[in-house]
Amino acid sequence: MSAEQIAATLETEIVEGRFRPGEELKQGEIAKRFAISRIPVRDALQLLASRGMISLVPNRRARVISLEPAEISEIYDLRVLLETDCLHHAIKQMTENDLGAIEVAYAHSSIDAGTDRWASGDWAFHQSLYLPARRPRQLKLIEELRRTCCIHIAGYGVLPAQTRDWLEDHKDILSAVRNRNTADAQDILKRHIMDACATLLSAWPTENTGS
Repeated sequence: MSAEQIAATLETEIVEGRFRPGEELKQGEIAKRFAISRIPVRDALQLLASRGMISLVPNRRARVISLEPAEISEIYDLRVLLETDCLHHAIKQMTENDLGAIEVAYAHSSIDAGTDRWASGDWAFHQSLYLPARRPRQLKLIEELRRTCCIHIAGYGVLPAQTRDWLEDHKDILSAVRNRNTADAQDILKRHIMDACATLLSAWPTENTGS
């Protein structure tokens, strides 16, 4: 099993909440689990660290990233700026084929919402909204920020209670996009993102707040 395959498996598990923020990923346990030596495990952890999913400390211990509430708020503020701007550019250039791809992604994300695949389905929908902007660097930044949010959302078990509201927002965004109503689409998207931020922070573990 290659380092890339190990990293992909661990990344999926982190985003699905099987490892909580701050939890240690022990090289020995991972090597035993996959029946491999520690060398590809170390390489896999380096890959995850380069993607911003884990932190590596000098003694070679690896932990899932765990941010402070202020850092999470900053990330959501950045997401609002980047995602609403990207949506603005996307709607201006959106074709009927683009809209068809968005419709398909919306249908799949609605199905995935109640499963462990919620994060990939949610990203597929949002990515389909932003791709018509043809701004790959901006899209990469958005993806990285969203991944960080997903790690904390899944790790703290926030999403299930909010799935209905989340899907309703997707429906409203899609409706505004269909009508080429950029202002409404941006407003709904901004509220969608900030509501997610408020929900996550309201569920923040007390041991992570210093109180």
